[in-house]
Amino acid sequence: MVAELVQPEHVDYMPRGGCRAFYTATEPEVLAVGPAGTGKTLAACWKLHHTALRVPGMRILMVRKVLEDLKAGALATYTNHVKPELDGVITFGGNRFYPGEFRYPNGSVLHVVGMDKPGKVMSAEYDMAYVNEATEVTEEDWESLKSRLRNGRLAYQQLIGDCNPAGPRHWLRVRSDTGMTRYIQTTHKDNPAYWDAGINDWTTLGYAYVQQTLSGLTGVRRKRLFEGVWAGSEGVVYPEFDFQQHVTTMECDEWATVMGVDVGTRNPTAILTIRKATDDRRHVQREVYRRGMSSDEITDAIAEEADRTKPEAIFMDPSANDYILALQRKGYPARKANNDVIFGIGEVTSAFAAGLTIDPSCGNLIAELETYHYPDGKIDTDKPVKEFDHSCDALRYGLASESPVLEGRLVY
Repeated sequence: MVAELVQPEHVDYMPRGGCRAFYTATEPEVLAVGPAGTGKTLAACWKLHHTALRVPGMRILMVRKVLEDLKAGALATYTNHVKPELDGVITFGGNRFYPGEFRYPNGSVLHVVGMDKPGKVMSAEYDMAYVNEATEVTEEDWESLKSRLRNGRLAYQQLIGDCNPAGPRHWLRVRSDTGMTRYIQTTHKDNPAYWDAGINDWTTLGYAYVQQTLSGLTGVRRKRLFEGVWAGSEGVVYPEFDFQQHVTTMECDEWATVMGVDVGTRNPTAILTIRKATDDRRHVQREVYRRGMSSDEITDAIAEEADRTKPEAIFMDPSANDYILALQRKGYPARKANNDVIFGIGEVTSAFAAGLTIDPSCGNLIAELETYHYPDGKIDTDKPVKEFDHSCDALRYGLASESPVLEGRLVY
């Protein structure tokens, strides 16, 4: 039975502009896009909260690629600004059997999970799912979430997301352009904290953040976070990369395998599985891209991927020597990668020219390839800017190093 919509006792959020369109949208897929600070995440959180208050017994999912990032992002917005406890909502912290959740007095529930623990997501049914920072997830993640929207308590089942723009060929942009997802543009003037509609001018906070902090950004960051443009970097390192040509699926489980790993502590850890056919075709089949892991968790993540894909070599940043030794002690073929940046870039460039392909699920690698760039005024000896490079570095390690697979011999 579909529940009737009943207005909550009070409404203390009044969205405007693109945020209002996002808040009221009922299409099956909706994406709110805009520069940093437009209020789109707040609009999403209020939409979830008010819908849960109106519809008894509904199930809502709040998700991000990595749970720890969700806690610092949309979940913090929900708890600190929506303040659901004022409407009698109680929290349940979750355990190994159930995800964390917010329980409403009318029986509605909002679950909070990360796609890094997909089993908890795929084991239940929902009426609405919200993906925070949707550019981080893959299209497969997005469609998997949509497949869970069949709880039937809400008159419409809906998948929504928000994001800052990414590269111009990102799958979300393509999906929106084809009409599969309703695309809603938000602006800084949609955020009453930053724009005073009464006097038609910036607030003090808005002027400081938008007109000083964001406008002071440079390059691709300025285009995406201040201007709200789906933009790639100028002077990209791999101009040979073409989304239409190089992003595809491939049956390659039986091919020879190496892994490339860029270890991050404050930055993400990127783990790539690279397959090679007997005719020298190469395909990046899998990507693990995760922030906030401890040293043991990083080692375990690499070992888990190695157990799954059986690589003949695991090439890692030479500075990650402790991780290399830890993996070697466990019997894994970890070794120091060739970290000559200019040589490695040449190897990756040659691989693209020779037909290197990448699975669509490797979303962070694809996004970085459209963004990884040289400094302004580059000269021949310059190395790329050290940002948007974690999966790119893992790719370089895997392709540029002395590999038993690439050389056609086994070395242990």
